[in-house]
Amino acid sequence: MDVRSTLRLAVAVLAALLVTFPSVPALGANAPGPWLRPVGGLVLRPFVPPITRFGPGHRGVDLVAPAGTPVYAANSGVVAFAGQVGGTLHVVVAHIGELRTSYSFLSAIAVRRGESVERGSVLGNTGGASDEHGPDALHFGLRVGERYVDPMKLFAAPDLSRMIRLAPVDSPQQTGLASPSLEQRSLAASLHLPQVTTPEGNANSETAWDRTTGALAWLVTGPTKLVGPAERFGNSLLRATPLGGAATDARSISRRLMSWARSRKACTTDLAAGPSGGGSGHVLLAIGGINSQMSDPTAATFGLDWSTLGFRPDEVRWFSYAPDHGVYRPRNTWGDLFGQALSLRSQLRAMQRESPGREVDLVAHSQGGVVVDAFLQLIYDPADPTLPPIGNVVTLSSPHRGVPIATVVQMLSADPAGRQALRSIIDASNGQLPPANSPALRQLAESSPFLRAIWDRRMPEQIDLTTIGSTDDVIVPADHSTVPGVPEVTVNPRGLNDHSAIASDPLAMAAVRLALEQKPLPCVGLLDGIRGAIEPVIVSRFERGAGKFAHHVSRLVRVTR
Repeated sequence: MDVRSTLRLAVAVLAALLVTFPSVPALGANAPGPWLRPVGGLVLRPFVPPITRFGPGHRGVDLVAPAGTPVYAANSGVVAFAGQVGGTLHVVVAHIGELRTSYSFLSAIAVRRGESVERGSVLGNTGGASDEHGPDALHFGLRVGERYVDPMKLFAAPDLSRMIRLAPVDSPQQTGLASPSLEQRSLAASLHLPQVTTPEGNANSETAWDRTTGALAWLVTGPTKLVGPAERFGNSLLRATPLGGAATDARSISRRLMSWARSRKACTTDLAAGPSGGGSGHVLLAIGGINSQMSDPTAATFGLDWSTLGFRPDEVRWFSYAPDHGVYRPRNTWGDLFGQALSLRSQLRAMQRESPGREVDLVAHSQGGVVVDAFLQLIYDPADPTLPPIGNVVTLSSPHRGVPIATVVQMLSADPAGRQALRSIIDASNGQLPPANSPALRQLAESSPFLRAIWDRRMPEQIDLTTIGSTDDVIVPADHSTVPGVPEVTVNPRGLNDHSAIASDPLAMAAVRLALEQKPLPCVGLLDGIRGAIEPVIVSRFERGAGKFAHHVSRLVRVTR
């Protein structure tokens, strides 16, 4: 290569770098200078990124600082939040370039929300101890947008502020500050994290466990990522063969085993509630499922053991399927689920009028979880001031991926003989089963346009969703109660009817309480983990197979007639 060609190549590379890494514009007095440590102590506990977006980790660093030490702003900005989260004091400062620094577990706060602060301004004092942060430490965090990163990068070269595109910020109105409730949820998600528990119960085994689960994760998901469209095309061909169902089930089981293995990396072994009974301190709205009922406006609509979740009786509300939000019968639950999602919005607005600004946790059973899905995905606007802040969302045996039995019903409804058989079954139930053509049953079928419309969208970023399924649930198999990327656990309630028993099962209630407190879900043992991975997939396959067989029989009856 000659000199001229070399120069052309150098110019091209330089131009590409200038496009890829845009220069920082001159921002005058608002431009951040060198970042200042908020306290002078060493790192007591480093940043540990979460395994998944919603998973546990240590989203910040703990810096040694004796109680009473002044805490300084790491750079100039605007106070986005200053107040209490989970009984302890915190400050969040918004900086130029979508940067937010957080200063947690303070004994006193010296600033207020919306106040402009300079680099080195005193924000408060250390000494606000928590369960896992003693009085002699400051928890310091950093977010770029909504992603937590290691805050120690601020003090290393190159400066983090010069690695991202910056936009000038002059006032609280221009910072895009989140509401206090959103900042509280974000802080709670990053700070209410108990110590990681590994299956072997000691820190030395974590590396081996990481390697094992990492290898299994690649075996399950790696080929999909590598092959992409070709792999999906191969799956389509495979499903057309007699072995297609078995291969699909094997993959589902593998994924569920992987999910269980990952959950064992960070799970809670001590399920006892705290001295105050635990819970979130929010108001609870419980949403029942299909065929639930309400005998009076304050009566429970399903068997949720809310007393173990840390709520007082006056903090519990029950969703009504009735048009007037009052007493309702099972047949009221058979209607259009989108209409019920609108009703959920209306009832939440009533709660906002009753207690303005108080966060509401949603705990839903069965079909109620799909009503919540429709509300959050198709209706909910976090900026709507008529709605209360949504805290935590937990679903119990909710068919986020549809109900195999509903699919079977729709399949049988396609033939006269099948419709007659379904009519006979419904008549024999004395009105306890919904008609085959009821809107709810059609919308709960696995491939319904309604479910596709819900999951064509992305769950709002600020929603903390947890799903809980049952090992032996024949109504909503646990492989249909999950949402990709969302914390989940499969429990095994006692008794014959897992679908109803989950609402009062001690392990399920412990999981709900931990989810409300934004802590890792309960540890599930090896045998229960294997059963929870395999049995739901087998139940789903059996129900589909039985439905196809009945469908073929009904068609055969029609032909022979």
